[in-house]
Amino acid sequence: MESPKKVNLVAALVRGMLVKDALLQLQVTIKRASKTVYQVIHSARANAAHNHGLDPDRLIVAEAFVGKGDFKKRVSYHGKGRSGIMHKPECRLTVVVREITPEEDAEIARLKVHNCKKKKLTKRESRLVPHTLIETTPVWGRKNKSNHQNSSASVA
Repeated sequence: MESPKKVNLVAALVRGMLVKDALLQLQVTIKRASKTVYQVIHSARANAAHNHGLDPDRLIVAEAFVGKGDFKKRVSYHGKGRSGIMHKPECRLTVVVREITPEEDAEIARLKVHNCKKKKLTKRESRLVPHTLIETTPVWGRKNKSNHQNSSASVA
């Protein structure tokens, strides 16, 4: 498990989303903590369906918060024969899922019907509506291979 700061970045990304949208978002997120958050949300969805009889397609991530866990103590070696103690933090991830209320279901249907691009959506509304995936890769890190291949083909 990673440090609480790193996991909280990914948990904040999916907080308030529909569970199926959150799982799809986590599959394309490049952060290493996304695998852990994916597993926890997947397990929460299965527990809600099996233990409480909720509909897995109508679940929403109500809460996703991270708390501090234990610290792993490791030896850190320094120069001149000295050493120190390195603390590696761990975290506790808690995900709460709930079923969508009929009012929220009606709001989602209303937002789907209306053209959402005409008006600016609130943060909550933009998370509820099925949306395009949130870009997590930096623009400068992408390599556009198709343009590179086309330019080399046009030179030859």
